[in-house]
Amino acid sequence: MRSILLLATAALLSSASAAPWTDHYTLEDIALPPDVPPEVGGLSFDTEGTLYVCLRRGDVLRAKPVADPKAFAWSHFASGFHNGCGIDSPAPGRVVISQMPELTEAIDTDHDGLADTYNRLGDGWGLSGNYHETNALCSDGKGGYYLAIGTASLNGPTFLHTRDEYSKFGRRGRNFSSVKYRGWVLHYAADGARTPIASGFRMHNGIYQDPDGHLWCGDNQGDWKATTPLYLVEKGHFYGHPSSLVWDEKWPADQDPLLTYRNDLDAYNKHRTRAAVQIPHMEMNRSAAEPMEFPRDGSFSKAFAGQLLLPDNNGTRITRIMLDEVNGQLQGSCTHFVDGNGLRSGNNRLRFSPDGKSLYVGQTVRGWGKVAEGLQRITTKDRDPFDLSAIHLTKTGFQLTFTEDLPKDAIKAEHFQTNSFTYQSTWAYGGPMNDKKKHQITALKQPTPNSVELTIPDLAPGRIYRLDLSNFKSTAGTDLHNHLFFYTANQLPN
Repeated sequence: MRSILLLATAALLSSASAAPWTDHYTLEDIALPPDVPPEVGGLSFDTEGTLYVCLRRGDVLRAKPVADPKAFAWSHFASGFHNGCGIDSPAPGRVVISQMPELTEAIDTDHDGLADTYNRLGDGWGLSGNYHETNALCSDGKGGYYLAIGTASLNGPTFLHTRDEYSKFGRRGRNFSSVKYRGWVLHYAADGARTPIASGFRMHNGIYQDPDGHLWCGDNQGDWKATTPLYLVEKGHFYGHPSSLVWDEKWPADQDPLLTYRNDLDAYNKHRTRAAVQIPHMEMNRSAAEPMEFPRDGSFSKAFAGQLLLPDNNGTRITRIMLDEVNGQLQGSCTHFVDGNGLRSGNNRLRFSPDGKSLYVGQTVRGWGKVAEGLQRITTKDRDPFDLSAIHLTKTGFQLTFTEDLPKDAIKAEHFQTNSFTYQSTWAYGGPMNDKKKHQITALKQPTPNSVELTIPDLAPGRIYRLDLSNFKSTAGTDLHNHLFFYTANQLPN
């Protein structure tokens, strides 16, 4: 009898391919009109369920989504925007666009389906003429907006005449901030008041405020960014890219921030705010775009409700983020939501449909890789995969919660491989995993049918922990969907 049980357990834990992604979701290509460049800079739904698509070449289209992805009745709504990279539709027939030179609203005042009134809501940042100086937005929920003001790139020039002040120190470096507030997050209140919020960003291509008021943005790996980060943005904080500091009123006017920190990494590390989640560049996400959140009502996923999504603008992937509050601070872990399965690269903007059942993905690559432009739709089949739904750091290790129950006493410590490493951001482009360590799991228990607790005796703060899970099955016989997870342990529980 014992040998039969052992053989049954071995079969249960044997390697097998995970259940197909298509068992849980459908992915469709949404046809855009053939006469427009399908380079999506922004997506937004209005209160009547109309989808607005901002195209980087200047146009805004709109349509009511229908079941047939090839049958959207697109109509032209507005034109003339300079590289619009963010859009919000606060009311039917009205959109707000973050284009390169300003924040602009377009309104259909005569209700003929076409915008006829354009108003500049605000500007207050500089333009150097560099192609890379894009802007993203998100609503603050009070009639105003947060704006992610991107830096310039050495791959493009600075024009002879610039708008706003010019800084010779800000102009230096691979990505630079030669004109005001490049590399910052700004806030525009409903009354037009402009407030600088935070500095130190390289290319925070997308920004999102969650229902709790937390402000999130990613950034792109590169100079002063060792890997892809997800930041919790807080007023007055510096997030690591020095060029933007020239526009901080507290920074000495005669001091070069790049040289200051290139020669003193200890001061740099003390000054900068670390990412809530560090996302390995090759394994998870090469180029973070706009964060978005699974609907909290569980309409798309009951297991992942309220978790964050981060699209990869340079890969066929969307990252899933599981946050964890430790000592009152948010940090957390990452894995794949989708990796391939028909998803294009260039994933730039995300919006859930009003009913929460579909996720719309707007794409543009801007020449960085194989052409992948357009709009796709991911729709839930109301069946979550067998996957990790939460990772919590404990005083002795990790508690892992799964979407399905686990077979009692069949899951062992050897089914979890753990190592850790660090990143050090410097002036160089990107950075390797440093100080790699292997960790032994000394104990495992199952406190509930769908969770395990791992004991790891040598945990340390400031490290990223890699968890590699064997392909075991759930009690129902379902294969594990994801196997690789990374947890950013900025702090250990007190």
